[in-house]
Amino acid sequence: TSSSSSDGKQHKKRPPNVVILFADNLAYDDVGTFQTNNNKSSNDSSSRTPRTDTLATQGLKLLHWNSPAVLCSASRAALLTGKYPIRTGVYPRVFEPDAQHGLLANETTIADYLQQEGYATKLVGKWHLGSRPGYLPIDRGFDEWFGIPYHMSGGSLDGHVCGKERDPNGTLWLPLFDGRDIVEQPVDLTNLAPRYVQEAREFILEHASQQQPFFLYMAFSHVHQLCAPRFAECQWASSHFSRGGGGGKEGHSFRAEFGDAVEEMDWILGGVMDALDEAGSEVSDDTLVIFTSDNGPWTAEQSCAGSKGPFKGTWLKEHVSDDCTACPSEYKPSPLPGQKRRCIYPGTNYEVMGVSCGEDSGLGSAWEANVRMPAIVRWKGSGVPEGQTSSEMVSTLDVLPTVLSMIGKDIPNGSEVDGIDV
Repeated sequence: TSSSSSDGKQHKKRPPNVVILFADNLAYDDVGTFQTNNNKSSNDSSSRTPRTDTLATQGLKLLHWNSPAVLCSASRAALLTGKYPIRTGVYPRVFEPDAQHGLLANETTIADYLQQEGYATKLVGKWHLGSRPGYLPIDRGFDEWFGIPYHMSGGSLDGHVCGKERDPNGTLWLPLFDGRDIVEQPVDLTNLAPRYVQEAREFILEHASQQQPFFLYMAFSHVHQLCAPRFAECQWASSHFSRGGGGGKEGHSFRAEFGDAVEEMDWILGGVMDALDEAGSEVSDDTLVIFTSDNGPWTAEQSCAGSKGPFKGTWLKEHVSDDCTACPSEYKPSPLPGQKRRCIYPGTNYEVMGVSCGEDSGLGSAWEANVRMPAIVRWKGSGVPEGQTSSEMVSTLDVLPTVLSMIGKDIPNGSEVDGIDV
């Protein structure tokens, strides 16, 4: 498209900016505006997600957005490539910290495509598609990256050391990357959220001032739980959302409950939206903002995870033996008389209660609680309706082809994707 200047010359319209806000293990019912057990309004003070709820009033709320994968790495590969994970080889498990490989080099990501079109590209937050050289975000189309290479349970922290199942030598510290370099290990969670906001804000303002289109992929580290064994701090938040006590450096704490982690995720989202506003209405209005989650709640983690909401998986509960127990991560069933759901952490005296396998229709399953995601799209300058809802079927796979169509870029021959332009 083009627009005319006062001297009659034709100028190519600058392509829109793209911001993707991608939560980790956040369920449909964890977002206030999507909750179905009450009639919350967008300004209901009891909502844990006021900024996300506000975003929904400014854009289109998608009620049938589906994840094409049941676990973190696969859903992120699908988002970035527009392909089913089984076609990219990111299946069926996630990339663990000792993985030698990652998303293969022959796959082209949305960041690659946008970088080719002159976009500045940055990832803030979780990657989870390979942590070795050659597989980092910097190798996959991102000019910049500030964040962690995998999930929050991928390594030990000051104040929360993983058990021997994951970290047998007590040396697998969760790293923080800036580009290709590890700049902190273990990452300090007491100020990670403000640093995520600052990184996003500086990126937006820098490239807005240069009138360069930008792609920001904000991949929240929330609301994934910490590694086992489970202690009081199975969830985390930075100092202004934490509960006091627990781990952290210099006496500060990252101890939090699940709701605190949701609130902090929402606060980070608000910081990104504030940065767009700070860059000016022209930038804010011409930025496509997409919010969704990779997959649903880790049901067996119970209070450390989110809600299945209305998606109960009743058939599963009715057809699975009640003798089967699903335990939290790395725990094993060890029932005793009167403690049918008892789970223990191998080699220790740590024990927790699990849930019936019939209730375990969240993370790792293809039941609706794990694949039906909250999703919001805002693009004020494009005619995307504000404050409305859509029941059309949409998938995370559709992001790449839709964004490329939006900027007028064709998908090269031989690079067939599974998503569609919506």
